[in-house]
Amino acid sequence: MSKPLLRKPSIELKKERLLFYDEIPAWQKDNEYLLTGYRPTAGSWKKCLKSVLGWHNETMNIHTHTFGAVLFALLPFHFYYTLYQHVTTAQPIDAIVFTLYFLGVAICFTCSAGCHIVWTHSPPIASLGNRLDFSGIVILMWGASLASIHFAFICDPWLRTLHWILVSASASGCVAFTMYPVFIKPAFRAFRAAMYASFGLFAVVFVLHGVYLYGFAMQRRRLAVEWMVVMALLNFTGAAFYALRFPEAWFPRRFDFLGASHQIFHVLVLAAGLVHYKGLATAFVEVRGAQHTCGSISTT
Repeated sequence: MSKPLLRKPSIELKKERLLFYDEIPAWQKDNEYLLTGYRPTAGSWKKCLKSVLGWHNETMNIHTHTFGAVLFALLPFHFYYTLYQHVTTAQPIDAIVFTLYFLGVAICFTCSAGCHIVWTHSPPIASLGNRLDFSGIVILMWGASLASIHFAFICDPWLRTLHWILVSASASGCVAFTMYPVFIKPAFRAFRAAMYASFGLFAVVFVLHGVYLYGFAMQRRRLAVEWMVVMALLNFTGAAFYALRFPEAWFPRRFDFLGASHQIFHVLVLAAGLVHYKGLATAFVEVRGAQHTCGSISTT
């Protein structure tokens, strides 16, 4: 009688074998093209936190956005000491919107890293982490929109406030419904899509509104459009990698630990965040420069 074929041993992680995709429970499954490197179900916070220092198929996902969270938590100091305090016409509201942007990105990356850390804890905790991850994305978009709206309507405080209210109300609705467990059920799919679509619409309509009122040439300078385009391309490219599951879907097992689509997505989103900071800094210098005037309209 022939001996049964034995699987090649997986890599060890703190004396626990990393698992194959078909060995993990259904609630942990997310990407069927990542075949190896899965952490066993932890069932405790201690094991989840210990796994941060291990090497598995979530390691890079955790550390790319942990790095991003720390970086953006420190960027307010960079903005203040390298730019804000050197622009004599700067206003406190400028520092506030920059800080809200940095905070929004830091929260997003913290939620993202946290989601990947606790993914193996238990079904309820994994679900909570997933909802926090999506909420963090909304918060990032909210902070980015507030800052851009500030410069787009720098000469029209009333319109600026109106767009702030619209974006903030839509973002609050998205976060509230995302965090409510019932909202993630299939029955709410259409409503969920409509909620996120409305938020995306409010986050974009201010650009078109500004161009309509002031012309493209003016808004190109106020919004540093070139940098916004680069940011959008980075986000779109990252989303494309994520949606196509490239390269792991084309090259099984080669990118399970390093270079998978989700990791590429993380890196490109981080790069997009830095590019948006560059764009906001460019817009800040433009609207607070000597050549930019608003006539009799207040700029504060």
